[in-house]
Amino acid sequence: MNIIGIDPGLDGGLAAIGPEGLDLTVMPTAAVGKHRQLDEQAIVSWLLAHRPAHVFIEHVGARPGQGVVSMFTFGTGWGLVRGICAGLALPYELVRPQEWQGTLLAGQPKGSEYLVASRLWPSADWRASERAAKAHGGLVDAALIAEFGRRRLG
Repeated sequence: MNIIGIDPGLDGGLAAIGPEGLDLTVMPTAAVGKHRQLDEQAIVSWLLAHRPAHVFIEHVGARPGQGVVSMFTFGTGWGLVRGICAGLALPYELVRPQEWQGTLLAGQPKGSEYLVASRLWPSADWRASERAAKAHGGLVDAALIAEFGRRRLG
């Protein structure tokens, strides 16, 4: 039984927790002119390959100072991920950041997502690529969202 966690932004990630352990993928995107958008086919393929029992998607909204274009792009991607899950008949749940962070980061200092994730999965490679020098926030968040979901489902 695979539990999926999704950080739905362009710089987000996909994480699966199952019998084989943790599998991470940077959110697939495709270039469209000078911009990027989510790669729907790659997301569908990844989800079908992992045969999830349940999907947990971060439920986020606009933040102060965020531009109109970036907010529209983010909202489009968030809706696209929900639509893919609905179209594939995958059960999914929206989880607010305060909810999963309150559970998994309780008692930890602000910004300790990577620390908590690396303790849960010490052998995981959190980088977006081999050339990256630091952890990819979208992968870390997706893994923690999946772990929150795994604990919620028992």
